[in-house]
Amino acid sequence: MSTVLEGRVDEVLVDAARAGSSEAFGELVVRYRAPLVRLAYRLTHDHEEADDIAQDAFIRAYRGLGDFRPDRPFARWLFVIARNASLDAIRRRRRSKGIEPEELLSGEGTTHDLGPEELALQNDEALRVRLALDALPPKYREVLELYYLGNFLYREIAERLAMPIGTVKTYISRAKRRLRHELEAEAELLAA
Repeated sequence: MSTVLEGRVDEVLVDAARAGSSEAFGELVVRYRAPLVRLAYRLTHDHEEADDIAQDAFIRAYRGLGDFRPDRPFARWLFVIARNASLDAIRRRRRSKGIEPEELLSGEGTTHDLGPEELALQNDEALRVRLALDALPPKYREVLELYYLGNFLYREIAERLAMPIGTVKTYISRAKRRLRHELEAEAELLAA
């Protein structure tokens, strides 16, 4: 089904659900359950928790239908809700395991000077970037991780992945563009 047609079907179902049709909302659940579970699993690496998160996301979406702006894509709105539900679950898990916020940050020596608010903001930003990075196609994600996290040079990445150096440069350029687009789109949704 084309993206335009899917969007129109979503519009009809959302309008009906907002008017009180539980069947219409049930159809939205059928359409989006598997993708939400996949998203939650990608973030939590726990099948059972991913199912719970998808359920939580649908409950939040149902309760928030009155706040949904019909001029925005429903799927994107729903995925933001699922992402936030996943982040909430990750935070709960970390708190229950007694992991300190400082342990969640990468980098050394800088966390001792930060207050709780700064740590929370830094953690949230790191999670946002990680989620956006995880949403990239594997070939783009891999070269970006090698370049930025592994500090490899283009030549080293090309050798490691057995691909031409020009392809590495192209992948990194495209990956950065897609990552930037993903983060900007998310910021726009959160600001709305």
